[in-house]
Amino acid sequence: KILKNPQFVRLWAVGWMTGTMMWLEMLIVALLALELTNSPFLVSFTFFLRFIPMLFGFGISVIAERLNRKYLMIAGLAVQVIVSAVIAGLIISDQIEYWHLAVANLLVGTVMASEFPVRRTMIGEVVPRSGVGRAISLEQTGNSLFRILGPFLGGVFLATIGAQGGFLMGVVLYSIAILIAVSMKYQRPELPSLELASPKTQIIEGIQYIRRSQIMIGTLGVTLLINVFAFTYMSQQPIVAKQVLGASDVLIGVLQSVEGAGAFFGAAAIAIFARPRHYTRIYMWGSLLFLVSIVLFSQSTTYWVTLIILFFSGIGMSGFATMQSAIMIYVASPKMRG
Repeated sequence: KILKNPQFVRLWAVGWMTGTMMWLEMLIVALLALELTNSPFLVSFTFFLRFIPMLFGFGISVIAERLNRKYLMIAGLAVQVIVSAVIAGLIISDQIEYWHLAVANLLVGTVMASEFPVRRTMIGEVVPRSGVGRAISLEQTGNSLFRILGPFLGGVFLATIGAQGGFLMGVVLYSIAILIAVSMKYQRPELPSLELASPKTQIIEGIQYIRRSQIMIGTLGVTLLINVFAFTYMSQQPIVAKQVLGASDVLIGVLQSVEGAGAFFGAAAIAIFARPRHYTRIYMWGSLLFLVSIVLFSQSTTYWVTLIILFFSGIGMSGFATMQSAIMIYVASPKMRG
């Protein structure tokens, strides 16, 4: 039934485009930054700039409650088209500098920070509450599938056309996503009480609402731990692959694609078998598997062993990423969901 919902399918398709480019860009930006600076620290700093806007998700959620989420999504996609086009032009003209990548990552990160209060919240609004877990699982399955494709294409572009090929592909995919979003029929739910509340009041209400739910507090606590101790390794993954494992650009892309394959397998299994009563256990064990896999990755010096480790890392990551959204959307009332 979910796949017969045309609005969900459109939101899902937009996720395909943005998911492919997110993973492609993360690989290309890391290796391009390393080439420009030869500094693993500055590579990490570009990722810091990409994710720091997530700290302002509360503010974005307040804006999203006051405006039509569809138009916010389209505006974000337009920013990504412009950023991709500018960076591609700078690379082609041989004028690219590190600060260009830094600014671009900050802008893209700001758009990424709107993913949860905008597009994923829209998914929760266009499907029945009982189908939220399946819908988010399908969303994560699609993201994982294109995570397989994104890094592989990034490695191929770097080895053949050059980094500009990846960003030009971004112009195309983000433009297609805009066309899909424009065709969507979406009506913002009427919530007068939220419209009358000030941003400060909404934020206070949100914090108070979360404090009354042990499940929400636990979910956000695990999210904090994973973001601090797990996802940070991704900025160094291409560097370790190049400097420790001696992998080529294409093989580095394969490494990340294998992790995406694990995430696809995990998300597909969740979509088929998971029920609401399973959500918290999947979230806990998936997060733990993700953390253990990263520790094993840090100790591996063999490319093929690393491939196996990253496959299981992807499975764990899918348990975390899928249930992170599904639990919050499922538990929250429609009024407080954003």
